[in-house]
Amino acid sequence: MKNFGKTIYWFGGVVAATFVGIGLADYWFGHHDFTAFLSWAVLAAIPWLVGRASLFVLTGLADRRHRIALRSKTESPQW
Repeated sequence: MKNFGKTIYWFGGVVAATFVGIGLADYWFGHHDFTAFLSWAVLAAIPWLVGRASLFVLTGLADRRHRIALRSKTESPQW
């Protein structure tokens, strides 16, 4: 689960960087205002935040399962 969360996070980061790159190219070569770049930047924040949230959730789930498994192995049986 943790590796899947990292994969989603990195994919979201690549998509976000692509959006920022498109926004910069649009700003420099498209002769648009700075507000056009800001709209691309806000659009770039969406996949990055989704990736960050999935990393947080999936890493937390993996750590919680790991802690539960360790706790069940280390506890002595009640006789």
